Formats: sequence, structure tokens, C-alpha cells
Amino acid sequence: MSLTGLPNILNKIQSRTSWQQRCQYLLIVEKWSDIVGESVAKQTCPIGVYQKSLQVAVSNAVWSQALTFERVRILAKINALLGTSKSLEIADIHFSTAKWATQQKVIAESKVVPEDHPSYLPAIANPSKIKLNPKNSKLEIKQVEVIKAPESPSDAFQRWQEVMKQRTHQMPQCPKCDRPALTGEISRWQMCRVCAIENLFK
Repeated sequence: MSLTGLPNILNKIQSRTSWQQRCQYLLIVEKWSDIVGESVAKQTCPIGVYQKSLQVAVSNAVWSQALTFERVRILAKINALLGTSKSLEIADIHFSTAKWATQQKVIAESKVVPEDHPSYLPAIANPSKIKLNPKNSKLEIKQVEVIKAPESPSDAFQRWQEVMKQRTHQMPQCPKCDRPALTGEISRWQMCRVCAIENLFK
């Protein structure tokens, strides 16, 4: 059996109509606000290309009707942007309110929130920057000083060590090994990641 080179496999994949249509769709999504404008883009969302027809989810029936009248102008912009052959150009656009709610839910779920990840490190709370004003007994935040770039590798290492010390003092302890652990790890596994690997993922 002869082996096929990776460039040949990639060329075959890229020459497929389905692949080219997918690339077209991704380009339309990327440039959608340029095609229709910012205000329209907030009320619409391209969801796919089926049989040369671009399917667009719309927030309400008023937008759907208004955009149907603008269909020809939007089509001309899309096909000018794609610059593809006649066999792959978008022939029509279908606006529908049916999938708007579902699409918004998918977009919301796909957004990555750093705080939700177990390895998220919160900002270091520096108590030395907060002081009590004796005149009015109010807490005041001192002006944050500008940090200069480290002058040498050992200076950079020392700064890193200090930051790590501050972080570990603010971290909760792992119930299993008593080492400092991230809050996200403890809430997800009830232990730090090292203990989780040893006890849960073997």
C-alpha cells in the first residue's frame, strides 16, 4: 500500500465543494458587520449556507421584512467579497426569526469566561496599597506605582518569586495535601490538580 503525502490529502480536502462552502461561510461571518453595517449586524446572524442560499437568523419579523427588500444589494456585496466562480457564488439569502433564540444561546455558551476555568488566577490583592486615613477614618487606595522593567534575569526571577509568594498566601489549601491550590480546582474536584491526577484520573 502506497502512502499519500499530506499536501496531496490537503489539496483533495480543499478542492471539495463542501470545504469551499464552509470557508465561504466563515468569511461571511467574519465580514458580516462590514457587509450589512454595525446596527444590522447586532440584529442578525449568518447561520449557514445551504444549496447556495445563505441562511440568516434575525431578531424579529420587522428586521426580516426590511432585509428581504435589501437582499439583492447584500448579495452583490457578499459575492464581490467572495470573488468566487459562478458554481460557488451565493444565489439567495433567506432571513428567518426561527433560529434567532437558539443561535444567541449557542453564541453565549461558546464564550469563554476565564473565571470559570479551574486554572484561573485572580489578581493579587496588595494590602500595602490600602491605608486608613486617620482624619476621616476612610479607606483610601494609594496611587499605584509604575513598575520598571527588570534590569537583569536575577531581578526578574526575584520579582516572579515575590508574586508567587503573594499568590500562594491568598490561595486556599488543598484538603488532601495542604498545599496552596486554585479556587477553581477545589470547587471542581474538591482537591488540587496534583491530587486530582493521583486520585481521580488514574
